Amino acid sequence: MALEALRTSGGPRRGLAAALAREHGGVVRSWQRAVNEAQARFEQESGAASS
Repeated sequence: MALEALRTSGGPRRGLAAALAREHGGVVRSWQRAVNEAQARFEQESGAASS
């Protein structure tokens, strides 16, 4: 879900973890961890696409 949110928004944005927590439930800290992991993958995909 976090990776899809990054793709939809076009990249990282402030407050994404909090928005995901409000929308899907759960703790912001857990969503922040998921967003951090998704951001690393998003950057890999973006880097691979531009190469």
